[in-house]
Amino acid sequence: MRKDIKEQILSRKKSALHYAGFILKKKNLTYEEFDRAFTAYLCDKFMLEPSEINTDDFYEICQISADKAANLPKGALDASELASKCGGATTAMNKKVLFLLAVNREYGIEIKAEESVRIETFSELKELVYEKIRRNKSASTEGADD
Repeated sequence: MRKDIKEQILSRKKSALHYAGFILKKKNLTYEEFDRAFTAYLCDKFMLEPSEINTDDFYEICQISADKAANLPKGALDASELASKCGGATTAMNKKVLFLLAVNREYGIEIKAEESVRIETFSELKELVYEKIRRNKSASTEGADD
């Protein structure tokens, strides 16, 4: 059972990186293409299926993921059991922060702390990430012309 879960986690991690690569490499990426790929990226990172996301509230999506992880057999997913109790932070809060850190790292952008606290919906997060990626792409294109 543990081996199956580990394989599923590794497969979803690889799939998430595939979506990130698609988003970063695609020239003239439309918002619709980004939306589909970034939603799939989130689903892979959170071990969710698109049908399980029944809200746009980003914290609620994090909570859905935390609840799903908590329903696994005890010891099956160590990260869900070792959630930090730092300052009373919930597992869902930790998921939000860790997801934003992964987005920063894997997409080469910077979502500042001030921006992250204002993100209430997944739509707001997608719009912010899309704009930051577009700015990075246009800046690197302009630099290539020099």
